[in-house]
Amino acid sequence: MTSKKEPIYKTIFNSLVLELNSTKFKKNDPFYSENDIRTKYQVSSTTAVRVLNTLASEGYIRRVQGRGSFVSKFNRGTSVKITDTHIYDPNNEQVAVLIANDAINPPLKANFKNTETWYFERLRQVNNAPFEYSTSWYAKNLIDTNDIKHPSKINSIYALINKEANLDMLQQEFSQNYSIVPISNQRVADYLHVPINTIVVRIERWVYKEDVNLEYTISYLLTNYFGLHIMSDNKFINLNTFN
Repeated sequence: MTSKKEPIYKTIFNSLVLELNSTKFKKNDPFYSENDIRTKYQVSSTTAVRVLNTLASEGYIRRVQGRGSFVSKFNRGTSVKITDTHIYDPNNEQVAVLIANDAINPPLKANFKNTETWYFERLRQVNNAPFEYSTSWYAKNLIDTNDIKHPSKINSIYALINKEANLDMLQQEFSQNYSIVPISNQRVADYLHVPINTIVVRIERWVYKEDVNLEYTISYLLTNYFGLHIMSDNKFINLNTFN
């Protein structure tokens, strides 16, 4: 059986991605034009445009009508440090555990496989003003059953896990996604004291150790409490900005 030949536009795309992930380009540098790609690879205008459009859709470049193409703000593969910032004094933060049980199963995307889990609902507040609602699942072997019977006594789940399982959750591998969404659940809106369809930051988080998932959390954070401090390896890029 003969293998299927890779489309020419895909070959060019992969070649240019290697260039973009090297030190050849910096953010906001002008990128190759349609004519540059036609000449460089001896291809048609249609192929050149497809390559540029694919690079743009994948986030490697941005195309500005009348001006050309430019390298995106972050080169793919660039190492950055991201830190949550707080517009409030963390010492004034209170956490209320609303629900703690094992009655609600995690969604498939939580990737717990056959691991039994505890389910939590929590509300974070500052000076009695709620600002973040979250639902979480944790591997059952991390938290003792007696603690689940008295959820009002739980202030920090991570501190509890550190004490009982001798595991620092902040030192484990994790993956975290951010998105801007309207609140579609009236119960969540009520907890946050905002109208339905209010725009919030949705944060989805997985924590794992040696490929075993330990935590899956979905949080809804009021936008005026959201901030990120992002730094490249060698200089400041952005502070408390959300696009």
